[in-house]
Amino acid sequence: MSTANNRYRVGSQAFAAEDAPLLEQGHYQALQLENTLSDDYGIDLANTPAATSELLRTQQTAQYAGFYVTRQYPQLDEVKHGMVLKEFRTLLDYGQLPRIALQAAYETLEDRPTEAVWFTHGIRIAGLCALLGVYQDRRLIPKFCEIRELPITQ
Repeated sequence: MSTANNRYRVGSQAFAAEDAPLLEQGHYQALQLENTLSDDYGIDLANTPAATSELLRTQQTAQYAGFYVTRQYPQLDEVKHGMVLKEFRTLLDYGQLPRIALQAAYETLEDRPTEAVWFTHGIRIAGLCALLGVYQDRRLIPKFCEIRELPITQ
């Protein structure tokens, strides 16, 4: 969690700020990923590179999760849907995503990172899941630091 997606700060200058750092809770959530990724998924964090967006919060998440090597990709950046928050929430309540989420996901798949582990943003993840037919707990947008396995072949 960062100041950019802290729902208690909606309307503040920090909400949706691209350069927003992780909050203390976000640090904790990312630290919890380390055990999950290494123990449950067998990932050697010290020797496995990870892809991040160009935004600070994904880079920090990867770092706190234990990755030593990361590479930034603009095609993993936050998707700017341009909707008023209330309209966006209503769309999600009906199980729909803005068209731009699907377009961004398509563009990500067309020029995808080579790393097997990606740190990206909720709307892009939701778009990728929709294109690939992967749904989890009926939520379109993942929770903070949620892992979603996607069937992407290199």
